Order: sequence, then structure tokens, then C-alpha cells
Amino acid sequence: MPKQNTALLLSRYIWLIDTIYSAGSISREEIDRRWCRSLLSEGEMAIPERTFHRYKDAIQELFQINIAFSKSRGYYIENTTDFQRNELRKWLISTFSVNNLINEGVHLRKHIGFEPMPSGQQYLTTILEAIRDGVRLRVTHQGFSKSEAKSFTIAPYGLKVFKQRWYVLAQSEYPDGRLLVYSLDRFTEVERTDISYTIPSDFDINEHFRSFYGVSSLSNAQPEIVQLHIDASQVKFFRTLPLHHSQEEIETTDAYSVFQYYLVPTFELTKEILSNGPYIKVLRPLSLREEIQSKAEKIKKTLFFPLLNYLIPQIHWRYWTKNAFFNCTNFKNAFQRQKRTAA
Repeated sequence: MPKQNTALLLSRYIWLIDTIYSAGSISREEIDRRWCRSLLSEGEMAIPERTFHRYKDAIQELFQINIAFSKSRGYYIENTTDFQRNELRKWLISTFSVNNLINEGVHLRKHIGFEPMPSGQQYLTTILEAIRDGVRLRVTHQGFSKSEAKSFTIAPYGLKVFKQRWYVLAQSEYPDGRLLVYSLDRFTEVERTDISYTIPSDFDINEHFRSFYGVSSLSNAQPEIVQLHIDASQVKFFRTLPLHHSQEEIETTDAYSVFQYYLVPTFELTKEILSNGPYIKVLRPLSLREEIQSKAEKIKKTLFFPLLNYLIPQIHWRYWTKNAFFNCTNFKNAFQRQKRTAA
């Protein structure tokens, strides 16, 4: 099948999923009415019955999404809870849905803003193919803190997006075979090798990061209870966009709420807490609370003393010029009085 037909079919599958999911439940007649308004219809007034069921079967096979039917509800997505939990599938479908809309109306491009992602996307296909085929990659990596790039091989286990950056979780060359995380935008070269490796059959990247916020990967770290005191002005943001899947709101008042998590305190978590400034306080564990306080003090000193060094000369100059002005004025007035007295 030609590539353009495959792309069109995929867009139609995504359109059908999005239309039914957004509606909750929908009749066949309403699907056809919306189909007429879409450029994907290419002038068709309705989706032929056989074509509709063929699309349904393809969606089930490709995305494991079952479009069910009942006389009382019409068509609906079965097991929407499973659908919502699958972040990758949700991301793919929402991305394709927006892309379909943009392609239908070019003028919409001026009304949608995207956050740019650093370079590295060009390596995605090579990495995914290496995971599929079980072959190691030779990469050249330039760390932020390193003066020179270094080349070595990795065995990629999975990909993850965090804070607009793509990361690869990979087995390193260390003798213990530990898994490390590399940012794709720090790679300057990625090449396929003939060295094979095997990913454990029970590996799941979402389970691997389940106890972490961000992309930290600490093999021996154990999750613990973390409690955060959130100012009332920020509570709704945390409710609508949880910091971690384990988030629970265990105390609510007019002034604040306490959110509890079960995760490993990491560098990324510390940065996230600090980025919220005075609106978050760590209640437990004590070790994280002390770390946040220590870093906050350093930030305060880093910002305060340079500011003070700038302000003091300004204050001195203004004080001097102000006093110099008064001194000159006083001298002038005294001189005028002296002249009048002499006259």
C-alpha cells in the first residue's frame, strides 16, 4: 500500500477514535454528520458500513482500543479507564488529532503554540529500531559538565520524555550492567552495531520509573512517604496536574493543603519543589526538608549578596550627591548672607 494511503488511513483511524472518545457516546448518524465536515472524508457524505467496521477492526488491532455499541448509548470506547492510563497511546492520539485539524485548516497554525524540544529527535528511529532488533548502539556523548565528548556503546531499553527533552534508558558499559539515562540532545552521533543484547521479557519502562519523579534511575533507592504543604493559591494546580501518580490530598484547609506521595526523593524532585518558591514546604521526610532548606539558603545568598553589592554603591552615590548638593546649597546661602552683612 502506498505511503500516502497508509498515512491517510492512520489519520482516519485517529479521527474516529477522537470523535467517539470526545463525545463519550455517539450515534452512527452523528458520526456521519461530523465526517462530512472533515476534509478526511474527501467528499464522502458518510462512512460506508463495511468501511466503518474495517476501521473498527484496524483500531482494535493497532491501538488495542475497542469501539463498542449498544442500542441505548450508540458507539463508545470500551474500558476508557485503561485508555486514560496509557500515556503513550493518549499522547499519540492527541498529537495526531491536532495534526489532522491543522492540516484541515492551514490558518489554524497561527493559533496553536508549541514548546520547542531540543535536538535529538533525529535519533529516535535508530534507537527504536535497536530496541526492536536487540542490537547495541555506538554513541558519542557530550555531557554538560564534560570538556570533551566520549564514545561508547549502550543497549537501549526505552525512551522517555521529561520537561521537553527525550531521554533513553540504556544499559551501560560498566561491569555491573547498570541502567543509566542519557539525554538525546547530548548525543552528537548514534550508530547501529552488530552486537546483540536481550531486554528482560518483563521489563516495562513505566514500571522502572514508577517510584521516581523525572528521569532519575537509582537502582538501589527505595521509595518513601513524602508530604508537601501547599499554599492555597497553588492547590488547584496540583489537583489538576499531579506531581506524581501516587499523589493524595490528605489534609485540606482554607489556607493550605497537604499532599502525600510515595516515591524516591531525587534531584529532579528537589528542583521542582524549589521552583515553586515559598508556596511549598516539605513536611517529611526530614532529610528532604533539610536539603530543601540548605539549597534555599544558598539560593538566597547567591541572589542577595550580588544584589547588595550592586545596591550599596548606588546608595552611597545617591547619599553623597544628595549631601553634596545640600553642602553646596548651604555654602551658597552662607556666602549670600555674608555679602549682605558686609554691605
